Amino acid sequence: MILELLLGPGDPIRALGVGVRWLALVGALGACGTALFLVFLSEHLTTDEARAARRWLVLFWLVAVLASAALWPFRAIELSGIRDGAARWPLYGEMLRSAFGDAALIKAAGLVLLLFSRVRTTWGAGIATAGVVLVALGLALSGHVPGLRQRQEAVALMAVHLAAVAFWFGGLFPLRNIALRRDPRSAAETLLVWSRQAMVFAVLALATGVWAALAMAGPPLRLHQSGYGMVVIAKSALVAAMLLGAFACRFRHVRLMQRGDVLAGDAFRRSCGRQILLALLVLYLSAELGAADLAARN
Repeated sequence: MILELLLGPGDPIRALGVGVRWLALVGALGACGTALFLVFLSEHLTTDEARAARRWLVLFWLVAVLASAALWPFRAIELSGIRDGAARWPLYGEMLRSAFGDAALIKAAGLVLLLFSRVRTTWGAGIATAGVVLVALGLALSGHVPGLRQRQEAVALMAVHLAAVAFWFGGLFPLRNIALRRDPRSAAETLLVWSRQAMVFAVLALATGVWAALAMAGPPLRLHQSGYGMVVIAKSALVAAMLLGAFACRFRHVRLMQRGDVLAGDAFRRSCGRQILLALLVLYLSAELGAADLAARN
């Protein structure tokens, strides 16, 4: 784990736990994002594009379910303080009745509702959207946010942040399939529909993300004084790089596609691929921060 290397000797079990936490975060946000993609863009997708988006949804859903289940033994080890704690079954009952269990159950309920986005009906879209809210709420409750002074406001803002990030991150995967259309002008029209919606979610993600950084890492001028703050700086730099890629897609590649440039679609796909890699790094750093002791930030 990066923070442990910065702050002292590392623990391989905790490092592995961070990896599992990262997979759970990627799966949950990816599933939420592809569900929202289907909800907002189902009328603009071809049959093959909708089918590909549903496949991404199922893949992310499976990753989220399996990784979330795998988090429980690591939590048991953390609570017991020994590696054999994962086999102490009475701990799991206590965990289920704890805040960790509450967050896990809320997220699990949301993941079940996400599957309704595969149904191309209004009621299916509504249920799936409710699932996104529950997953975002469960993720918010599983981090450091509940420990902040203004708990209710913090949980609400973090849930908005996670839902907005999910729309941006999860949409990148099925979005690449749209760029494969033979008619670049038709693809550009659909991409512009997603882009207009993504701009709103991007503003929400950035605004709430800045709040979260200030609330948990302290004033900007003190960020470089702690390992926690250094990870926040690295995460911010990666997000800035993602924004540059998003602007290139919106104001360069899509405009060329509107003019009928058949090569612009490939450039768009490559740019989305780079944004996905950056997003995976950002989510890994988020997993690092979520597993870190907030006392170590100062």
